[in-house]
Amino acid sequence: MMNLRQRLLSCAFIVGAVASGCIVSGCVTESDEASIPFACPSEAEWPVVSQVLERKCGTMDCHGDRARPFRLFGRNGMRESDNNVVGSTDPTTTAELRENRASACGLEPEKMDAVVVDGEDLETLTLVRKPRLIEAHKGGLVWNEDSPGFVCLT
Repeated sequence: MMNLRQRLLSCAFIVGAVASGCIVSGCVTESDEASIPFACPSEAEWPVVSQVLERKCGTMDCHGDRARPFRLFGRNGMRESDNNVVGSTDPTTTAELRENRASACGLEPEKMDAVVVDGEDLETLTLVRKPRLIEAHKGGLVWNEDSPGFVCLT
Protein backbone atom coordinates (compact mmCIF):
# COMPACT_ATOMS: atom_id res chain seq x y z
CA MET A 1 0.00 0.00 0.00
CA MET A 2 1.27 3.45 -0.90
CA ASN A 3 1.88 5.97 1.84
CA LEU A 4 0.83 9.60 1.51
CA ARG A 5 4.24 10.76 0.27
CA GLN A 6 4.30 8.13 -2.53
CA ARG A 7 0.78 9.11 -3.60
CA LEU A 8 1.69 12.79 -3.73
CA LEU A 9 4.82 12.04 -5.77
CA SER A 10 2.78 9.87 -8.17
CA CYS A 11 0.18 12.62 -8.59
CA ALA A 12 2.88 15.25 -9.13
CA PHE A 13 4.52 13.05 -11.76
CA ILE A 14 1.22 12.52 -13.61
CA VAL A 15 0.34 16.24 -13.50
CA GLY A 16 3.85 17.11 -14.75
CA ALA A 17 3.62 14.59 -17.59
CA VAL A 18 0.21 15.90 -18.68
CA ALA A 19 1.39 19.52 -18.48
CA SER A 20 4.51 18.70 -20.52
CA GLY A 21 2.37 17.01 -23.15
CA CYS A 22 0.12 20.05 -23.39
CA ILE A 23 3.08 22.42 -23.70
CA VAL A 24 4.79 20.31 -26.37
CA SER A 25 1.58 19.89 -28.38
CA GLY A 26 1.18 23.66 -28.31
CA CYS A 27 4.45 23.89 -30.26
CA VAL A 28 3.02 21.94 -33.18
CA THR A 29 1.56 24.35 -35.67
CA GLU A 30 -0.80 23.73 -38.53
CA SER A 31 2.11 23.98 -40.96
CA ASP A 32 3.88 21.13 -39.14
CA GLU A 33 0.98 18.83 -39.93
CA ALA A 34 0.36 19.94 -43.51
CA SER A 35 1.73 17.79 -46.28
CA ILE A 36 4.42 19.32 -48.40
CA PRO A 37 3.71 18.69 -52.08
CA PHE A 38 6.54 17.29 -54.15
CA ALA A 39 6.34 16.59 -57.85
CA CYS A 40 6.10 13.00 -58.94
CA PRO A 41 6.02 11.34 -62.37
CA SER A 42 2.64 11.35 -64.12
CA GLU A 43 -0.06 9.21 -62.53
CA ALA A 44 -1.42 8.49 -66.02
CA GLU A 45 1.85 6.83 -67.10
CA TRP A 46 2.55 5.15 -63.76
CA PRO A 47 0.72 1.80 -64.33
CA VAL A 48 3.24 0.76 -67.01
CA VAL A 49 6.22 1.80 -64.87
CA SER A 50 4.72 0.03 -61.85
CA GLN A 51 4.24 -3.16 -63.86
CA VAL A 52 7.92 -3.17 -64.86
CA LEU A 53 9.04 -2.53 -61.26
CA GLU A 54 6.64 -5.16 -59.86
CA ARG A 55 7.93 -7.79 -62.27
CA LYS A 56 11.63 -7.14 -61.65
CA CYS A 57 11.62 -5.97 -58.03
CA GLY A 58 8.28 -6.77 -56.38
CA THR A 59 8.88 -10.31 -55.09
CA MET A 60 8.84 -11.02 -51.37
CA ASP A 61 12.64 -11.46 -51.24
CA CYS A 62 13.17 -8.06 -52.85
CA HIS A 63 10.97 -4.95 -52.52
CA GLY A 64 7.71 -6.85 -51.95
CA ASP A 65 8.21 -6.39 -48.21
CA ARG A 66 6.45 -3.79 -46.04
CA ALA A 67 9.62 -3.22 -44.01
CA ARG A 68 11.57 -1.87 -46.99
CA PRO A 69 11.88 1.90 -47.54
CA PHE A 70 11.03 1.28 -51.21
CA ARG A 71 8.29 -1.32 -51.31
CA LEU A 72 6.09 -2.63 -54.09
CA PHE A 73 2.66 -4.20 -54.10
CA GLY A 74 1.29 -6.31 -56.93
CA ARG A 75 0.40 -9.63 -58.44
CA ASN A 76 3.94 -11.05 -58.12
CA GLY A 77 4.42 -10.38 -54.43
CA MET A 78 2.90 -8.48 -51.55
CA ARG A 79 -0.75 -7.46 -51.83
CA GLU A 80 -2.18 -4.30 -50.29
CA SER A 81 -5.26 -6.01 -48.83
CA ASP A 82 -5.57 -6.89 -45.15
CA ASN A 83 -5.76 -10.66 -45.68
CA ASN A 84 -1.97 -11.03 -46.14
CA VAL A 85 -2.27 -12.85 -49.46
CA VAL A 86 1.04 -13.11 -51.25
CA GLY A 87 0.73 -12.87 -55.00
CA SER A 88 -2.30 -13.93 -57.04
CA THR A 89 -3.58 -13.96 -60.56
CA ASP A 90 -5.58 -10.80 -59.85
CA PRO A 91 -4.16 -7.69 -61.50
CA THR A 92 -2.52 -4.97 -59.45
CA THR A 93 -5.27 -2.82 -57.95
CA THR A 94 -5.60 0.94 -58.25
CA ALA A 95 -4.81 1.23 -54.53
CA GLU A 96 -1.63 -0.82 -55.03
CA LEU A 97 -0.60 1.34 -57.99
CA ARG A 98 -1.08 4.43 -55.80
CA GLU A 99 1.02 2.86 -53.02
CA ASN A 100 3.78 1.93 -55.46
CA ARG A 101 3.90 5.46 -56.87
CA ALA A 102 3.93 6.96 -53.37
CA SER A 103 6.76 4.61 -52.40
CA ALA A 104 8.85 5.51 -55.46
CA CYS A 105 8.24 9.24 -55.05
CA GLY A 106 8.57 9.17 -51.27
CA LEU A 107 11.96 7.47 -51.27
CA GLU A 108 13.71 10.78 -51.98
CA PRO A 109 10.92 13.33 -52.47
CA GLU A 110 13.14 16.40 -52.77
CA LYS A 111 15.37 14.73 -55.36
CA MET A 112 12.37 13.36 -57.27
CA ASP A 113 10.91 16.87 -57.34
CA ALA A 114 14.18 18.26 -58.70
CA VAL A 115 14.25 15.62 -61.45
CA VAL A 116 10.59 16.06 -62.44
CA VAL A 117 10.33 19.85 -62.15
CA ASP A 118 13.86 21.12 -62.76
CA GLY A 119 15.19 18.41 -65.07
CA GLU A 120 17.97 17.34 -62.70
CA ASP A 121 20.04 14.32 -63.72
CA LEU A 122 18.16 11.03 -63.24
CA GLU A 123 21.22 9.49 -61.62
CA THR A 124 20.64 11.64 -58.54
CA LEU A 125 17.84 9.17 -57.69
CA THR A 126 18.62 6.02 -55.72
CA LEU A 127 15.77 4.40 -57.67
CA VAL A 128 17.88 4.83 -60.81
CA ARG A 129 21.38 4.24 -59.39
CA LYS A 130 20.83 0.98 -57.52
CA PRO A 131 19.31 -1.22 -60.25
CA ARG A 132 22.16 -0.15 -62.55
CA LEU A 133 24.79 -0.85 -59.85
CA ILE A 134 26.03 2.73 -59.85
CA GLU A 135 25.43 2.31 -56.11
CA ALA A 136 25.66 -0.98 -54.19
CA HIS A 137 22.46 -3.02 -54.58
CA LYS A 138 21.79 -6.31 -52.81
CA GLY A 139 19.70 -7.42 -55.79
CA GLY A 140 22.63 -6.95 -58.17
CA LEU A 141 22.37 -5.52 -61.66
CA VAL A 142 18.73 -5.27 -62.72
CA TRP A 143 19.00 -3.16 -65.87
CA ASN A 144 21.59 -1.88 -68.27
CA GLU A 145 21.15 1.69 -69.46
CA ASP A 146 19.67 0.58 -72.79
CA SER A 147 17.40 -2.20 -71.48
CA PRO A 148 13.64 -1.77 -72.06
CA GLY A 149 12.90 -1.83 -68.31
CA PHE A 150 15.33 0.98 -67.60
CA VAL A 151 14.06 3.01 -70.55
CA CYS A 152 10.52 2.58 -69.19
CA LEU A 153 11.60 3.65 -65.69
CA THR A 154 13.28 6.77 -66.98
